Amino acid sequence: MKYTIFPLVLLGLLIGCTKEKPVDPTDPTPPVDTTTHIIELGKGSVLRNGMEWKADFLAKYYVTDKHRFYITARLKESGFDHAFTIADIVTSHGFQVFEPSTYWNGNNKIPEVSYFVSLDLDQLINSYDIDSTRTNQFIELLRYDSIHHIVEGRFQTFLEGPNTWWFLPDSMTMTEGKFHLKIQ
Repeated sequence: MKYTIFPLVLLGLLIGCTKEKPVDPTDPTPPVDTTTHIIELGKGSVLRNGMEWKADFLAKYYVTDKHRFYITARLKESGFDHAFTIADIVTSHGFQVFEPSTYWNGNNKIPEVSYFVSLDLDQLINSYDIDSTRTNQFIELLRYDSIHHIVEGRFQTFLEGPNTWWFLPDSMTMTEGKFHLKIQ
């Protein structure tokens, strides 16, 4: 009798288990409530490959053009320097889509994204660029204050790169990105 109860209990436990379907980050993102701030001033956040990435975010104007700025997030991780940058962002409200970064299009007011892994900030280990086959990659400016130089918004991008290092992933997903920064 006890030999038949154990398999029945085990079978009941296995049948009762369900696996949740993971959320696909390419699904459209919900609208943002713009009456309140999405993140505290001076902060930025993003999920890198689905995990919270606790980098320091910074926003700076271009030296020659105060209508464009860039955002950089940096973190020293496992002895390596990780730098994520969204460049050539225009200070107007709304969605802006990313373009692949090349030497020739760095000054055309269309945002570009890059991610670098380096050693001692000068020895490049790996670089990641935008995955041009993916959709739903954007930066959205929710607020821009030209008097106090404060910008707030959100972003999402998918990056890929040639990888010859076993300890680095072949691709990076940067999802649920938020920022509320004073532009320097």
